[in-house]
Amino acid sequence: MASLIVRVLLILACGFAALSASVAAALGLEEERILAFTGVVALLLLLPFLPRPRLCRPSGAAILLALLAVGLVLADLGGRFDPLDARIVLPVLVLLAGPNLARFLPPPELARFAWRLLSVYVTLTFLYQVLAEPAVVARGYESVVRYDPTGSVVMHSSLSLVHLLLAVTRLGQPLRPRQRLATIALGGMSLSMVFLTATRTAALTLAVFALLHVATSGRPSRALAQVAAGCFGLALAFSLWTILFSDSFFLRLIGAQGDYSSGRWASIGHWLSLAGDHPWGLGLGAVRELLAGGRPALDGTALLEWPHNELVRFYVEAGPPGLLFVVLLLAVAVRRAVRVAREDIDPVQRTLALAIAADLVAEAFLQNLLNAVYHATVLFLLLTLATSPERADASAMPLAEPAPGR
Repeated sequence: MASLIVRVLLILACGFAALSASVAAALGLEEERILAFTGVVALLLLLPFLPRPRLCRPSGAAILLALLAVGLVLADLGGRFDPLDARIVLPVLVLLAGPNLARFLPPPELARFAWRLLSVYVTLTFLYQVLAEPAVVARGYESVVRYDPTGSVVMHSSLSLVHLLLAVTRLGQPLRPRQRLATIALGGMSLSMVFLTATRTAALTLAVFALLHVATSGRPSRALAQVAAGCFGLALAFSLWTILFSDSFFLRLIGAQGDYSSGRWASIGHWLSLAGDHPWGLGLGAVRELLAGGRPALDGTALLEWPHNELVRFYVEAGPPGLLFVVLLLAVAVRRAVRVAREDIDPVQRTLALAIAADLVAEAFLQNLLNAVYHATVLFLLLTLATSPERADASAMPLAEPAPGR
């Protein structure tokens, strides 16, 4: 029963992650979304202590992260504190308490659960994208048109790419003919949606994933051959896509739209200049507040953007402690993924851990990962479960059916 409840709560949490901020605002559900998501995560993290209390000792790095997060929030209480800024604690709580969930959903089962859940997401979003009016899912400018059925191209690209990597891994395993055909079809859907989002963050995610895959493989030469084959296949698919369907992703990759950074370098320079006058930060949420009244022009034409880099944003808002917080958070995520990937585990579980870790790194460097706290918290939760050393607890699992004749 508890195992079923965990799965239902995980589905709900992932549903919140798949609901973009723009869609929530359009539906007037912003506050309700925050409260409901926080409640679901709290239930997930508390559930292991209800039927049979047993605590997995958190790592020293996770404890340090928790102290840093609490310190950042407390330091902001005397200033412009907004309760929204405390949401940075959610991913840390997941890292601390998440491993206790593994006795209800151990890593191998979590990998299968994540594959099925992401497959449902990919199927539904792909069908909606095909059936909806193009103008409804189009997000474009100048000669670049990007398509996204969720309202967040970054989040949609992230989930589609993780699913794609799982599909490729599954194709390397023994499958029934129907399963293989279904996996190919699902992988094709996720690949097409990654191309349609034209999000360059996906390229960095793939690069980091390839690096981690080779670094953690027991047979580096074989891993390098796999990466080379994957690069060739992806380049071929991308070339055909660009020629036959859309060149938007290609144009973004070569910077044909003008400023290759889309205004980010100028904005990062501006934010760092502000931080120079405030060595201990402007306060959590300062970037959001400064842009709340509109985006000022930097040089008469280019408009100020979010930093689109969490290391820069947390340094601007919280100084050196903020920068340390983000670096340590990413280090913990990558370390957990690398540690479990070096073990003899299910290949899909291994790919899930490495893909999420790579995505977290890419989004932290090219996006504002922790500003999309729903998406980030779910990714950290899946990573924590996929890398947990815990095994299934008999008290948490359904009773096995008795053997015939007994």
